Amino acid sequence: MLLWFVSTLFLAYDFPDTELTDLEIDAAGTVWLLPVSDPAVIRLKANGEQNRFETGFADLPAGLALSAAGRWAISFQSSGVLLKYDSDDILLEEIAVPGPGDVLFSGLSIWTVDIMRGNVISSNGEIIARNCGSRDSRLCLERTGLGMISGSRGVFLLEAGEIPVRIADNGSACFSQNGILLLCDGTLKTIEGDTLLTDLPYSRISASPGGETTVLWGNAVPMVLE
Repeated sequence: MLLWFVSTLFLAYDFPDTELTDLEIDAAGTVWLLPVSDPAVIRLKANGEQNRFETGFADLPAGLALSAAGRWAISFQSSGVLLKYDSDDILLEEIAVPGPGDVLFSGLSIWTVDIMRGNVISSNGEIIARNCGSRDSRLCLERTGLGMISGSRGVFLLEAGEIPVRIADNGSACFSQNGILLLCDGTLKTIEGDTLLTDLPYSRISASPGGETTVLWGNAVPMVLE
């Protein structure tokens, strides 16, 4: 078993005791939380500072995306919309999307999971991948622009114009400094099969853009790894 370290920084993140729909980490190490039953975004810094942004939207959120330029977006499945904000939390655009799940910034476009059809589509209507997504699927992006979707339907690498490549049958996955990490049935491992941690009470995994900060979440208070 490879060594993995629980970060001492996790004590500074004051994680609220609430169920999460999504968790994202920006390049500065700020953890963004999307609660299941609260139309708000909560941002946590490692120094304990906390910021809460009310979307003012009556629908419950389905997914959250952060861009390298500081923009961010949130999806609402029942209403069928994406809200795109700038780095100052000013609403830039409201985009109609059928049944959106999780979302992802990819260059100038936004990818989203079409929950009803199981496809990954872009904000301009292009189909990125077919039959690989579901309500529990999460999207993530590698710094080179390679995308990935993970969930109960499998883990697939995504590139516009290319056939999705299945790399695991199920689980939650993210890009990191250790390559691709896969969390499945309480075991954290690399996609090559090296086991890192076992007996974990988590079902989801997220990482910062460079993979320096990794957070396990879902089913328990999130834990930060380094």
